[in-house]
Amino acid sequence: MILSDLLGRRVREPDGTELGRVVDLRFRRGPARRAHEGELELVALIVSPHSRLSFYGYERGRVNRPAVIDALIRRMHRGSRVIPWECVARIGDDDVRLGVKAPVIPLDTRVPIPEG
Repeated sequence: MILSDLLGRRVREPDGTELGRVVDLRFRRGPARRAHEGELELVALIVSPHSRLSFYGYERGRVNRPAVIDALIRRMHRGSRVIPWECVARIGDDDVRLGVKAPVIPLDTRVPIPEG
């Protein structure tokens, strides 16, 4: 599976309730080995109930953004949340099905997602 296979897919809880669509993914880099960078590990989905568009990096709190873009991104992605990868039970042809009810981890576009 590649990144584009997940982007835009609907995310559903075990009971079928739709949470939104995958708009971004979060990875963690493993330890480096000699001259090679560490492997990337998928750790979370970013799901938006209102938009199918990516954040284009503006959700990272360290990024300075023009006020107009900031307002637009916050409006489009209100209610967005982080879904830990451990909650995913299966990836279907057109959706991502969770195996457990996902915790509510809001994505505040003004605060960076903690690393590790």
